[in-house]
Amino acid sequence: METKQLPVLEAGEYAGGLWYYEPHVYMPYRFVLGKPGRRPLVCIGINPSTAQPGALDPTVKSVERLAAANGFDSWIMFNVYPQRATDPNDMDQTPDRALCDENLRWLEAVLSQTQPTMWAAWGTLIEKRAYLPGLMREMVALTREKNIPWVTIGKRSKKGHPHHPLYLRKDAAPDPFDIEEYLDTCF
Repeated sequence: METKQLPVLEAGEYAGGLWYYEPHVYMPYRFVLGKPGRRPLVCIGINPSTAQPGALDPTVKSVERLAAANGFDSWIMFNVYPQRATDPNDMDQTPDRALCDENLRWLEAVLSQTQPTMWAAWGTLIEKRAYLPGLMREMVALTREKNIPWVTIGKRSKKGHPHHPLYLRKDAAPDPFDIEEYLDTCF
């Protein structure tokens, strides 16, 4: 029987202090960006943009602010698909399976090395590519194995998609989110 080797989630020194940042240099993809802690709010978006340690974009600044405002000791930005694209329309038409598998390995590392709360925060962008719901199901399967809680923040879209973090009020609070029901009813 083959044992799966998980990467180690380690904080490194970058602009602005200690960060989780995988890979450790700017690449056309990103698996993990966040601040170290034991009980992170793990925001699940669709795809990373240009944010990196010390140079957060407005979406990731909202994640940082809402995690702190709601009592989490840290936050991690994670995405359904790891390809960086400032415009989600520029995401790959067909997913790169090697990137997807590595993304799942990093999610497993986060789940096994922290006590996370998962924040569904992809908005209607999940409709941008037909492969995104399937990748989301793979991520949810990993959280199901460990009984990890899911939350949303803000109102859901007309189709039931969780709110994107960018335009949330500063005092917005998380609500429990039945990710299994969402996947069954929306896809």
